Amino acid sequence: MALRWSEGFESHSNTAQWDRKYATRSGAFAIQAGRVFGNGGSLQAPVWITPSRGLADTWGIAFGVNFLAQVVLATPQGIYLEKATTEQVHLEFVNSAGSFEVRLMRGATQLGITSQAFAYGAWHHFELKVTIHPSTGSYELRHNEVNVLSGSGVNTANAGTSQADIFALRFTTTNTNARFDDIWVWDGTGSLNNDFGGDAIIEEFHPNGAGNSTQWTPSAGSNFDNVDDSGGSAPDDAGAGGFNGSDTNGQKDLYALSDLVQIQGNILGVFLETQMAMAASGSRQVKTKYRDDGGSEADGATHSVAATVYDTFIDTFDQNPATATPWDVADINGGQFGVEVVS
Repeated sequence: MALRWSEGFESHSNTAQWDRKYATRSGAFAIQAGRVFGNGGSLQAPVWITPSRGLADTWGIAFGVNFLAQVVLATPQGIYLEKATTEQVHLEFVNSAGSFEVRLMRGATQLGITSQAFAYGAWHHFELKVTIHPSTGSYELRHNEVNVLSGSGVNTANAGTSQADIFALRFTTTNTNARFDDIWVWDGTGSLNNDFGGDAIIEEFHPNGAGNSTQWTPSAGSNFDNVDDSGGSAPDDAGAGGFNGSDTNGQKDLYALSDLVQIQGNILGVFLETQMAMAASGSRQVKTKYRDDGGSEADGATHSVAATVYDTFIDTFDQNPATATPWDVADINGGQFGVEVVS
């Protein structure tokens, strides 16, 4: 597995949705115009921490950022890689005579700072690659796909041991000048998406029709009506819509998807978010499903659903799991995602 996290501010711009996606989320956030299209996010003192994404030695973080004017950010704060509750490294943004520089920190120790300064009032794309190790660590930061900072044979392990498993935004100072978009996180495992991916955008797709199988029971309406949340909408289960449920092993619900509009070329990966809860006490095993445009099906991960409070369960697919080939637009536009009760 290589693709580990994705945030484009498209599929969610509602706090109830984000609270389900992140392990910890606090502070204000405002939706603004995106880097290429759609939504971006304005930082207003947010602290957003992902659940563990699995331990790995090498990590990459790609993101777009636009500081509309001079930033005044106290330190330490920025974009973090962490091991459990302990920081390994983080990126900070530093004002420099009417522009800004970017520096990589290990706790309070500066590992490096860019010699190039970057203009306010423009979108920039950065991608950081870090290998976490107490003595043989390395890092490289690229701006618009060009190396602007690097080092090797250094201590990149603030926790004192190798590896990281958590990505976090930690901005404790309100600064409405800051805009972020198109954040995606990868690790160095596997054979796909395990190195710099270049400038990429994130586009939302969501259910917009019934799929090949509709075996779960809708609380109201049709199956896809209950799971078609998008953009700023509150979750259907908490609003005027409803939910789909099943207590029968083997029952499967599939959903047709909205077409991609912005992405018409290479697709690096798919980040699937499924929200589930128990209707009563107990637990169930539920696996995600994918059916491609040719009718071939494949399983995603099997998730343990054990709470009556909704949670978001994450699947990452670096390639079409039904064909073991790179994703293309037809796989999304003609494909279906869904869920199946396992036990």
